[in-house]
Amino acid sequence: MNVVIFTGGNGNANIIKHLKDIPYVNLSLLINGYDDGLSTGIIRSANQGMLGPSDFRKNFTYIIDDFTESNRNVKRLFEHRLSENETHDLLNSPAELIAKLVGNQFLLDERADAFIKQYFVLGAKQLLDFTKQFAELRGFSVGNIVMGGLFVETKDFNLALRNLTNQFQLTAQLINVSTEDDSKLVAFDADENLLKNEADIVNYQGEKPLKAFYLLPLAALVGLDDSKSYTIAEIEALAKVPSISKEAKLALEEADVIIFGSGTQFSSLLPSYRICQKAILAAPGKKVAIVNNQYDSDIRNISFEQFMDQILREIDPAQTDFFDAILVDRESLIKPKTITPSIIVQRIADANLKHDGQKLWNWICRAIDMQDGVVNIGVHFYGNSLGLVDKHYLPEIERLNADTSRKIRFVLGKETANAAYQLHIDASGKIALFEIDSWIDIVQMTQLDGVIGSRFESRRQLIRSLKHNFVESNRNFAVALATSYFVSFVYFLRFGRIKPDPLSGIYLVKGKYAISYRNISHFLKEVNRIPMVKLASLPIGYRTFKEFNLFAKVGTVLKNLVGLYV
Repeated sequence: MNVVIFTGGNGNANIIKHLKDIPYVNLSLLINGYDDGLSTGIIRSANQGMLGPSDFRKNFTYIIDDFTESNRNVKRLFEHRLSENETHDLLNSPAELIAKLVGNQFLLDERADAFIKQYFVLGAKQLLDFTKQFAELRGFSVGNIVMGGLFVETKDFNLALRNLTNQFQLTAQLINVSTEDDSKLVAFDADENLLKNEADIVNYQGEKPLKAFYLLPLAALVGLDDSKSYTIAEIEALAKVPSISKEAKLALEEADVIIFGSGTQFSSLLPSYRICQKAILAAPGKKVAIVNNQYDSDIRNISFEQFMDQILREIDPAQTDFFDAILVDRESLIKPKTITPSIIVQRIADANLKHDGQKLWNWICRAIDMQDGVVNIGVHFYGNSLGLVDKHYLPEIERLNADTSRKIRFVLGKETANAAYQLHIDASGKIALFEIDSWIDIVQMTQLDGVIGSRFESRRQLIRSLKHNFVESNRNFAVALATSYFVSFVYFLRFGRIKPDPLSGIYLVKGKYAISYRNISHFLKEVNRIPMVKLASLPIGYRTFKEFNLFAKVGTVLKNLVGLYV
């Protein structure tokens, strides 16, 4: 599953940390580099053409594998800021400083040691050629200097990022949204006063949200007259929209889910949407927006409607239903006045009002399956189950659908066409439909594509299902289990997958695969011919109602096994 997150430096840390180690997620972080405050501004000036490394550095520390002592020390070293004594050491000898840091405080493995020492010295030399002012160098982060060294070598910020991620074999991608450019971020406050740099935007103290932002070429920004008050129209005439990077465009094209993360809107996120606008609109993946839990300086006292409007202005103001889901914490300061089917208000934050990564991901997975506020499951009945429909299934479907607290709805007939999941029932007994709720939770949280309902997970279940007339003796129970194992073995020989009770006739699959059903054997062949389908067996409550006929059942099993090969 390809997941893209538009992010800044801090706003999405918890969900990034949660997703980076999930094996079925290929994570890409789309970040812009227009930070130019404090040390970041100095290192950008020292490396003409370099974008701001700070947000990339922070996200690097979130996604680096932290199961080794060396990687944990890399993470700490990248975030380490130089003390006064260490700044003196930097001015005297960058090589001795980094050797002292690595040797005493941050022990690294041989490969990481050589990499960081090489690029720290290279970055420090470039930095010291630009300034030797102690006040400007004090507090510099080691990671920014290392990333400066990578840029010195490549003269290509995006290539420098790839070299960094390849060196540490990261499980996620750091992607700059733009091609190389020297743009600087400016904005107008609510009273249309010009804020001439990103630092002023982040530290803005007004009581109303900012009004507009622009990306100015460096030459245009330098050419502004400090004594003049500029209008929005004048600045807009000087602005440009940088080209999207090929890495960002590809990530959006291949994304299954695109998450528009929380964070500082006017510096970290909105510029990225503007740059990627066309690629976002063309992207086929599900789009999910996460609303900030608290106000930032640039959006103080903003309403939910204003918050969403400013995002849509950068994408397509006419598409008011653009997002498949909008997630809002119940305690957020930015809450909607009215709830629409795409707005999901749930507890997705921790006690400190920071987004909880696991809760957030669980609700994202649920949200992308929802339509009109519920997850629709199309139910289909076939030969063995048809006699049970009117008496046993339809009353249960009506009763479950009447419970408005459930987020799952069973649909029949024409309504199944656009359902998120399709449930095929071709069994000679009754399954417990309410158990499908737990199936959906498991499928969403683990991103499975299909489930085989396993009926005989225990002797008690087998006895309950067949009403004692087959398994009242230990011998017969053993024979039943042996038969089940034999069926699973034949299934394994045919498809290379081990599944309990594969011929159960109870199957749930994601609607996007549109797998046809003629009979049990045909369906299993259809599912297994799609290589990317992840299929699991999960237990299901089951009860056989009609008189059991051993020979008929054996005949059916053999017929279905042969059908797997025909």
